[in-house]
Amino acid sequence: MAENNIKDIFADFNLKEAGARIISYLALFIAFTAVATFIHIPGPGTSYFNLGELAIYSIALVFGGKAGGIAGGVGSAMADLILGYSIWAPFTFVIKGLEGFVVGKISKEGNLMRNILAIIVGGHIMIIGYAITKGIIYSWAIVLPEIGIDYGQMIIGGIAAIIIAKKLNKYLKKR
Repeated sequence: MAENNIKDIFADFNLKEAGARIISYLALFIAFTAVATFIHIPGPGTSYFNLGELAIYSIALVFGGKAGGIAGGVGSAMADLILGYSIWAPFTFVIKGLEGFVVGKISKEGNLMRNILAIIVGGHIMIIGYAITKGIIYSWAIVLPEIGIDYGQMIIGGIAAIIIAKKLNKYLKKR
């Protein structure tokens, strides 16, 4: 690939033909997401508040749906395994992967309203995905109290990610 700007490389990459540069960045994105998710505060029942959405949304807003989906799915599932929530890892892989992919596909650089919409849609994929999973695995009675934590993650992560993405996009344009 002739492009030097990492955003150009991620604009339309093919994972089957990904070179060392793309694989290296994806590994960093996965690690960032795993660490952001690892930093957590236990909540009621089975949930915990974490900064995973901040990582997923930031990556998706800057580098697109594929990068957001891979980082969200793999990084978040890795954090579940590390934290001892292995029962959640397969569900997290799908839920957070889809969340990151959708945010990256809907978002548009420089368009605040579109980015907010992307986070609202992606965040609701996460909230609904976990609500259904918790209801099936544990009990429908625990779903409602735990939704608040998921909304908190979406809102706090979304606000921070929009700010970070704006700064990162500005920085990458100079490179």
